[in-house]
Amino acid sequence: MTPHTHSPSGLFRMSVWESEFERANTQLPRWYWNREQRRRRYARWVEAEAETLAMRLSGLLRPDTPDETAGPARVLVESLARDIDWARRLEEDEFEDETHPGPLQHAA
Repeated sequence: MTPHTHSPSGLFRMSVWESEFERANTQLPRWYWNREQRRRRYARWVEAEAETLAMRLSGLLRPDTPDETAGPARVLVESLARDIDWARRLEEDEFEDETHPGPLQHAA
């Protein structure tokens, strides 16, 4: 199973989300230091980003879109759909405990 540190496609990494979040917030909220809360917020980010990209890309495809463009675009949309499903399951905590990676390392 895919580690919780990145989505199945590999496009959405927890380290990227953490970096963006830390840059955008001068003071980190208390929930950020709770592993489960952070994992759930990361899952919401993956879901939102993947949905946005999939909708935008799907909206650009037309019946006259050349096959060499439409084919790879549809593959990417399918990959994003798997990321969305994965993020929803991650947020709902349907993953079994043995699939969780070790504890996150925090700076003191």
